[in-house]
Amino acid sequence: MQHRAFTLIEVVIAVMILALVGVALLRSGGENATLLQRVETKGRMSEYIALVAAHRNPTWNRLSKRLEDFLGLNVLDDELRHLLKSSFRYQEQEVKITMPTLTEFNQSQEEPEERYENPLGLSLIKVSIQNEDGGDYLYLLEMP
Repeated sequence: MQHRAFTLIEVVIAVMILALVGVALLRSGGENATLLQRVETKGRMSEYIALVAAHRNPTWNRLSKRLEDFLGLNVLDDELRHLLKSSFRYQEQEVKITMPTLTEFNQSQEEPEERYENPLGLSLIKVSIQNEDGGDYLYLLEMP
């Protein structure tokens, strides 16, 4: 009876392959954790900007404010109070809205002359917040 066994080279190659697979899995797990952290931060910032937009104050433009400043509430929960005390740089910027309107038709030209104005009086406000974790912005459409 002949006993068959693995040679030393076969064992070394198998260990190397397992090591490479292990390193690839560890690296993939680390990248996924980083990506998950970015997604969570982006989600939090979206919630914060929605809160800020709902309770905005244009006189605070370009100032550092806390979330509790926008709410104006006394909060008893310690964890929520800590969250609301986080500081953000708050900024509002008006974005110009123009719409093409026909003002006159010149017979010498084939195309009418266009002039741009805002006949509806709409205003578009870009509200943004920024802190050490990142930032976010949204646009608000205001009607007269």
